Amino acid sequence: MLGLLWFGSGTTQATTFLTLQSTYLGAGWFQYQMNVLNDPFFAEADITGFGISFTNALAEGPLPTGWVDEEGGAGAEWTATTNYPPRPYTLTYLVQSSETSYRLDTGTNLEGAMILFSLVLAETYPGAASGVISGNIVGYGWMPCLVPCSPAEADGSPTNYVFTLKLLPDIVINQLIQTNGTVYGVDFSWDSAATFVLQGTSDLINWTNITYLWSYPPETVWTTNAPLNSYGQFFRVELVADGHQTNLPPLSANLALTPATPATANLSATTPHVTGCQFARGKVLVSVATQSGQTAQVQAMDAHQVVRQTQSVTAAGPAATVSFDAGSLPSPVFFRAAAVNRPFKK
Repeated sequence: MLGLLWFGSGTTQATTFLTLQSTYLGAGWFQYQMNVLNDPFFAEADITGFGISFTNALAEGPLPTGWVDEEGGAGAEWTATTNYPPRPYTLTYLVQSSETSYRLDTGTNLEGAMILFSLVLAETYPGAASGVISGNIVGYGWMPCLVPCSPAEADGSPTNYVFTLKLLPDIVINQLIQTNGTVYGVDFSWDSAATFVLQGTSDLINWTNITYLWSYPPETVWTTNAPLNSYGQFFRVELVADGHQTNLPPLSANLALTPATPATANLSATTPHVTGCQFARGKVLVSVATQSGQTAQVQAMDAHQVVRQTQSVTAAGPAATVSFDAGSLPSPVFFRAAAVNRPFKK
């Protein structure tokens, strides 16, 4: 994750989790192509389900390897059934509707394109150092896309639309700190304590590491007595690690983030963890692996890791299910689990 700054203000670009390209091909045929990217904030990232708010489906094209039709026929809901390929990879779905008109569905009110995912947080994920409860999370997100509609509902959208999904929110660059055109620092907002590097360039190609920065949420203002203009007229802030780190490589090293070892490798067999989620009549059913007699707390979080809802369940066996109202949850939403107590053992 990095942000580009010059003598002004702006918003950084977060790492991209995936892109979804929806295309109307003609004769009622729609193509949905999903490019799943190697977002370094997740050691593992599997797409487990995909669906479209699609009307009057007539037929569908060949499915990606390892995917099946959730409805068992012509429809627009699919589930992955086999091992997931390493990132990056592409999934393509073709569906035909009896409607030959189309519109852009905005991805709100549980409409548009929906993905289900299973993730393992990397060690660099912001907030992980302050205590992620379980290394794995599941969740879903809704995205805008082209969908069939009646001629009266057509909105004149182009035949191709691309949406970029970022599961991690952007850093907000507020301003450069300057006096009479001389730059002395930077003002930016970020939601957790993390370690960044400030970089400068004059050609947008060759970047120089200037200094490490620590963020202090919600807003960080960093200044120095030494002018920064010698590093160029363009500056950016790049995330290096979660938390306030001191054991850092020299500034001359390559500081790019790389995917970390999956956190599930260190999970105890008795640690409750989410294993999946699915929709059922306006509800989201979240599955939790645990042990009999253990009470687990399942948290629904937004992209800023703010807990929006919490449900508790006491398992009668090695697994349990918790229900959430889908209409009251944000998008994307993440579910994680924590043990409330340990089962009594004689």
